[in-house]
Amino acid sequence: MGRVTILVLTGTVMLALLVARVPASVVSGLLPSTVTASGFTGSLWRGSASHMDVSQRGQVFALGRVNWVLSPRGLLWGDVLTLESRWGDQRADLALDFGLGGTTHLNEVMLSLDVGWVRNLIPLYVAGRFTADMDHLAVDSTGMLLEANGRIVWENAAWRAVGGDVSLGTYVIDIDTTDQGVQGRISTRKGALEVNGQFAIAQGRYTLAADLSGPAARNEAFQQAIALLAVPVGSGYRIELSGTL
Repeated sequence: MGRVTILVLTGTVMLALLVARVPASVVSGLLPSTVTASGFTGSLWRGSASHMDVSQRGQVFALGRVNWVLSPRGLLWGDVLTLESRWGDQRADLALDFGLGGTTHLNEVMLSLDVGWVRNLIPLYVAGRFTADMDHLAVDSTGMLLEANGRIVWENAAWRAVGGDVSLGTYVIDIDTTDQGVQGRISTRKGALEVNGQFAIAQGRYTLAADLSGPAARNEAFQQAIALLAVPVGSGYRIELSGTL
């Protein structure tokens, strides 16, 4: 083995050792301005932050403790980054890899959280809990959804009203990707409000159509709340929405 070869190998080993010892705290300088984190431990490749927040539309969402594993091999195959977040009974687990053109792929997404955070984004006075089990999601460089496959369950859904909450039920949203874009079907597992509907997302636009029936659809507080979204049909209501994301 020649002297140059020995020097190259020695240099490679030393560089690998140095990189492996990069502390997790360097992540703070890599995060976007919308993310704040503290309490870093571990290394760049396998580390954690004791608390992390994400700002969205002027609202702050707590992710709590975040653990990560960064795999350089994922640049060639597999996932580049795996993440898990814990904040009380809120949890999120996912893996990421990155495609051409800035596309981000999220795999094996497991999510469980209270839906109260929805009220921080849009004025929907709802309650309950979301659990998501998504095999795959893909978004482009602008954040536009390209692909989605999996299931979302909204458990113990309720509509928050001045006179008291209106219990709705538990609903399942099955999502798949076809040649026409992302499509989903909404069905009722149980509850006072029967919901049957479907939605589609394609080329930056969405459509939603759903029929509402059952005892909750005859609740006066609920009827007033959805008056601007739904039209009476028989003994229930129908919602048809479309627009640009």
